Amino acid sequence: MAYTEASKRATIKYIKGNYDRVEIKVPKGQKATIEAAAAAAGESVNQYTQKAILARMGLEEWPDKQEEMHEE
Repeated sequence: MAYTEASKRATIKYIKGNYDRVEIKVPKGQKATIEAAAAAAGESVNQYTQKAILARMGLEEWPDKQEEMHEE
């Protein structure tokens, strides 16, 4: 099945409504190092960095949005 413009728009709309974007900057040349480490772990760079962030926070998964709202 072809990826139509309508399905592309629907995907973009879903991502905008359900995800936040975080940009990180690393020293020149280190992007390839991160990509290689992610590939070695069998993960995308996004999966790899999310797991690293969760580990640093001492979590195994992202907190539920409802829990976050009650903590404020």
